Amino acid sequence: MTADENAAIIRRGYAAFNSGDMNTLNELFDENAVWHTPGRSSLAGDHQGREATFAYFGQLGQGTGGSFRAELQQLLADDDDCVVGIHRNTAGARRQAPRW
Repeated sequence: MTADENAAIIRRGYAAFNSGDMNTLNELFDENAVWHTPGRSSLAGDHQGREATFAYFGQLGQGTGGSFRAELQQLLADDDDCVVGIHRNTAGARRQAPRW
């Protein structure tokens, strides 16, 4: 794939995540995907496999009342399938504290 094609896949993934398009996410994520979340919160750690990764995404949505969004800020891609997305996460205000 070209760098432009790799970048388009990542942009499509962010759009699918933010709109809750699970069909597209299922198409884009390998069944053996690993999602790493840094930090020390109850959500931090490695989520092994597509199902575990999607369960983690569900926790983000549930914990924020469905307002969680990931905004792609910078994307670097090349022809060797190497892609890095730098993003900012946001969520709307809640009246109750998240139960993470």
